[in-house]
Amino acid sequence: MNIAPALPLTLSLMALGGCDKIEGAVNQIRDTPAFEIIGLGPDLPCDVDRSEARKLTGAYLQLVDGSMGGTTFAISGRAGPSKAPLPRNLAIDDSRIWGVRADEAGALRGWRQSAATPIAALNTRQTLPLAYALSYRVDGVTVTGPLVAGLPPLQEDIPQLGQVTRAGGIMMTYTSVDDAGAVSVTEARGDFSMRIGFGSGRATFTANRFQVTSGPQMPFASLQWTQLGLCGARIVSSGQGIVSLFDADGTRLPTLGPDADPGAGTLVLESSQFAGSTADDGPTDIGGVFAIQGDTSSLTAVFLSRGPP
Repeated sequence: MNIAPALPLTLSLMALGGCDKIEGAVNQIRDTPAFEIIGLGPDLPCDVDRSEARKLTGAYLQLVDGSMGGTTFAISGRAGPSKAPLPRNLAIDDSRIWGVRADEAGALRGWRQSAATPIAALNTRQTLPLAYALSYRVDGVTVTGPLVAGLPPLQEDIPQLGQVTRAGGIMMTYTSVDDAGAVSVTEARGDFSMRIGFGSGRATFTANRFQVTSGPQMPFASLQWTQLGLCGARIVSSGQGIVSLFDADGTRLPTLGPDADPGAGTLVLESSQFAGSTADDGPTDIGGVFAIQGDTSSLTAVFLSRGPP
């Protein structure tokens, strides 16, 4: 899913008559501080049946050197057969990464010169779901980015009513460019929570308690993303969500930075609920990635709920 200009989004919404009331959706987006990309891919079903139970689900944020922002993908693949499964094969967009093997440190290697290093700050368990920093070759170019992968819950085990809150860790990269063209990059880690409403099919994402690990201070203290949409196990940007940034006093800040055109940015989130050691466990965790990009700033992140070691 590419981060695209804002205008085509309005046109694509007008073509999606089956998802929501189009007029309401368009009006909602016009009132949003920045445009949000619809995260539902036409070739990705929402239901997970038992034939899919050993397959992987998750999200990948594909980054290319020299450019801000990124491209999000829902991933699939196959997990190994052990009682503590790890990824065996990965499918990201049109790319297939076969023969994935783990070394003693848990790092993965496979076809396409792929290498995946565990993100220790997010991984609180020894088996799926896990977060990695993945690089591989596609069309002669090496791409990198965070990957979150795990076992999908069966559709029959996903609640139809009720709500639940998952919480865990998040790692963020904030990049900005000033008027002179100087680039500033901040790396930070923090906490997130996702409140999932199964009956409404909506979710709200919140992140805060950031600790800078490199670079200058973050220009905001917390983030909230509302009206995310449920698609089976997936939770994605719905085209109607609102992203809000706040300072330490709770004052709302411009989403795309000061003096930025609020209609010139895009926002996209891809995440998945994960089952436990088997798909029959039902959803127990959540993890994903997102990208928020304006003319002069970019915020990318990977997050994963905490589980037992």
